[in-house]
Amino acid sequence: MKKIIVNKNGLLKINLDCLSENYNTLQRILKNKRIGSVLKSDSYGLGLLEVTKKLVSIGCKDFFLNSLEETLKVRSKTSNSNIILLNGIINLSQKQIHKVLKNKIIPVINSFKEILDFYKVSKKFNLLHKVALHFDTGINRLGITDIDKESVISFCKEKKIPIFCIMSHLASADQPQSIFNKKQKKRFEKIIDFFPNTLYSLANSHAIINLKKFEYDLVRSGGCLFGTIEKKKFKNVIELFAKILQIKEFKDSHQIYGYNATFQSHKKKRIAILGFGYADGYPRILSNRSYVFFKKKLPVIGSISMDYMTIDISDLQENDLKVGDYVELIGKNISINEIAQKSKTIAYEILNNIGNRVKKIYIDKV
Repeated sequence: MKKIIVNKNGLLKINLDCLSENYNTLQRILKNKRIGSVLKSDSYGLGLLEVTKKLVSIGCKDFFLNSLEETLKVRSKTSNSNIILLNGIINLSQKQIHKVLKNKIIPVINSFKEILDFYKVSKKFNLLHKVALHFDTGINRLGITDIDKESVISFCKEKKIPIFCIMSHLASADQPQSIFNKKQKKRFEKIIDFFPNTLYSLANSHAIINLKKFEYDLVRSGGCLFGTIEKKKFKNVIELFAKILQIKEFKDSHQIYGYNATFQSHKKKRIAILGFGYADGYPRILSNRSYVFFKKKLPVIGSISMDYMTIDISDLQENDLKVGDYVELIGKNISINEIAQKSKTIAYEILNNIGNRVKKIYIDKV
């Protein structure tokens, strides 16, 4: 088993109480709808087992994941939840498909070939196992195509295959005025007419916020739960800090800072070197254009390197900061969405990349 290297100079605080509050907020917004928690990629880097335990304790019953390994981890924490494997049986061996059956994992079927293959294996074990059918209504990613649609529908009806839900995925839910949202909903409506007695799932986090009447029976949320959707009603779940390794003072002579002299100054400066870099998920593109927070905004100067970054602390009092102190990179004073915008990406990417290497601590009053 590969050993995970943890950078103890970085500290990621994950507030499970805020996660719980966000789930409760979704329940209030959606009323009688079911809330499926999307916990892909180790819960977006926040720790699959810890997040799962919290969500199970507050009543979540539906979980969406990408890999078989992660579905089995979630199953180890809950015996009676619906665990949906988004990649279905793609690239799974017969032995692995048996694990899907044995552990009552619900595979998402993305093609006619997959439903045929899964049916053969399930019949071998004398099981009629629930599946979710994922129809591609226009994002042109994974999903049952228009060519396969009729074959899949006919086969499922002929073999009386139990359907957990019919689902699709929106391409432009973060753009509520996009014409593609209405087009996809119309295509989805035509498909669900063939399945009158099952659950329907179309809305992701952005659709929950932006698109009324897209919720159907079961929504799938990651961003609302983890606070990456920038709405006041949802709380930020994470705070990220980096430790100071060294403090230096320079006279008012010409100095360069970091690789390739991307920041130069003739002014007197005090700087702090942080033990945190792009290997820890802090984007290199933020060199000379971002800031950290300690009492006030402190500019990031010079090129961010793999393990280090430099901040200008000249505006602080001499004894305000010392080696070993932490400064805030993301949290109450710097939102993850602000960092994402400056990095020309989305909050999900920032969250995933940060979660892989830093030390994590969990805040949970219960």
